[in-house]
Amino acid sequence: MSKPHFPRLPALILLPALLSGCLEQPSVEQQAARIVEQMSTREKIGQKIMMAFRYWCPDDQPACTAGMTELPDAASRALRDNAIGGVILFANNLSDLQQTRRLSEQIRRARPQNSPIGLLIGSDQEGGNVFRLPRPLATSFPGNMALGAAYQATRDSGLARDSGRVLAAEIRAVGFNVNFAPDVDVNSNPLNPVINVRAYGDDPATISLLGQAATQGMREQGVIGSFKHFPGHGDTATDSHYGLPVVNKSRADAYAIDLAPYRQAIASGQAPEMIMTAHIQYPALDSSLITARNGERMIAPATMSRKIQHDLLRGEMRYQGVTVTDALDMKGISDFFEQADAVIKVFQADVDIALMPTEFRTAAQAGRLRQLIDQVAAAVADGRINRAELDRSARRIVAMKLRNEVTPAGEAKPLPELSTIGGAEHRAVEDKITRQSITLLRNQGAALPLRSPSQRIFILTPWGEQAEAMRRRFDEKGYRQVSGAKLSATSWDAQKQAIDQADVVVIGTLATGVSPVERNGDPNAPAFALRLKRSLQAEPSSAAGNGSLVFNVAEDLPAPQTRFARSLSAPPLSEAQQMRNAMEYAKRQGKKLIHVTLRAPYDVINYDDLADATLATYSYYGYENGLRGPSMPALVDVMLGANPPGGKLPVAIHALDENGQPGALRYARGFGLSF
Repeated sequence: MSKPHFPRLPALILLPALLSGCLEQPSVEQQAARIVEQMSTREKIGQKIMMAFRYWCPDDQPACTAGMTELPDAASRALRDNAIGGVILFANNLSDLQQTRRLSEQIRRARPQNSPIGLLIGSDQEGGNVFRLPRPLATSFPGNMALGAAYQATRDSGLARDSGRVLAAEIRAVGFNVNFAPDVDVNSNPLNPVINVRAYGDDPATISLLGQAATQGMREQGVIGSFKHFPGHGDTATDSHYGLPVVNKSRADAYAIDLAPYRQAIASGQAPEMIMTAHIQYPALDSSLITARNGERMIAPATMSRKIQHDLLRGEMRYQGVTVTDALDMKGISDFFEQADAVIKVFQADVDIALMPTEFRTAAQAGRLRQLIDQVAAAVADGRINRAELDRSARRIVAMKLRNEVTPAGEAKPLPELSTIGGAEHRAVEDKITRQSITLLRNQGAALPLRSPSQRIFILTPWGEQAEAMRRRFDEKGYRQVSGAKLSATSWDAQKQAIDQADVVVIGTLATGVSPVERNGDPNAPAFALRLKRSLQAEPSSAAGNGSLVFNVAEDLPAPQTRFARSLSAPPLSEAQQMRNAMEYAKRQGKKLIHVTLRAPYDVINYDDLADATLATYSYYGYENGLRGPSMPALVDVMLGANPPGGKLPVAIHALDENGQPGALRYARGFGLSF
């Protein structure tokens, strides 16, 4: 196979006219068309592929999980020889800021000779729970739902624009030009295991407004933003990293809720440069059947649905930008389709970029990429992929790169200084949003604020870092008798003893488990499979059937499964039940009880019959070898009255009936108490 070699003519097209008024500068679309005309079929396909290199291993250890932090020669050659359009990086590719900048530079150099366009270099830098730059070096923010809470209180969409600007500026400083954010899913299912707190809330109009503001902030910093996950992942009860969710909304509800953020942005002229697809089935939008690898017929996932991606998004909604799949290694796709078949179906649906369509982690496996492109090229040759549509797709990608200076000339410009990352200006934006997001949901008998530094306080949280961050902040504020514990590392007897010795008990909970995307995006990592298994096996809360929302939570690290079992043969208690047991004991002992909902606030209804006060942070990171998130110190400041609880709920919270369906409204969207 000959290596791609772009002729010099297209590069000359990009030069400005030398004599103003004598030569008419071609439009970006004209430039893109001329560049694509010079490409071979394989080069066009290469532009439509975005690779990942989470791991790099010796040839004799192909299953290793060593993070790739330098681009190996074999990977560089594979990118260059196949004219690949881009690379996505994950947290295990990014050990420190200098290394990240070096790696991105190595990727930029892996383009074909004389190519007038560069590579997209992207990451999932949503802020909050989905964050790839090293914590605590970078400005991480409390996340989208916290931003939604701050917006509900202030009606200031500039907060979203500022957060997008800061997130983009920091990834731009290390060489990224694409951010797979913001998430504009409408989280209408409180049990959603993969979106949840990553959403701005459950109001489509607000989500569209904040998403548009965030992408505008990114655009100002030269970073391409991406709405996700089209047509809408907010009403799913399955994590698409592990399975294929089904959305059972009616067509009318699909338009009114899930599609609304996209429709509003496109109609207002504020469409994002990129939209990411969802690995979901949405029968109301497309119930047509395709064939899975086992020969069975199944409803087409939205990622592979021509009715959704071409007819609806491009035709009816008139979206002109670039579309990209969610990661094709997620089990919502990879469990049902072979790699080449998945890519062919994606391109037949008129999706522009296949994200992570194949993996190789050794030099000996590098030929997999060439083989994949061979198979896709064969589909073009025999008419299974429309050649004219392939050309239009390649032109969209190239035009996006030209508009955003993903070119040799653009890449020659100096990057922002690394000192901007985590700098004072960025931290001030983070601090403002965080403080305006903390939401007070309950405050019986004016339990808050706390007034006496002599009070003894015990903090019990799912992860040790949450309690430690709170303890440190209490100490800074003069509260010296504060202890904290991680639930899975503390026996029931030790919990009771600590509660007995305290005046105030603070207990944190997490609504639903942690999805792979909130860690490093790898659904195949063994630890995730173990946590999922433990989550599914965990015993439901005793509050079920009483209008409460039950969450079986997968913990940060696996705990001994028999530690809290009632007998050697009994299943382990769920984390939700363990926390409720601790709360019930604290109440029996007459302690002041403060409940903190650390992720999405839906689990307030599990405990509001016990808690004297309840606060929502929408963020669960704390202190571990540095402060890994901003919310725990801000939470303590609210507890002490140093700052008011500024946030308002961005979601409505309902009790659930005996069938698990939403019942009576308990906390309305926009609700939030003050002192």
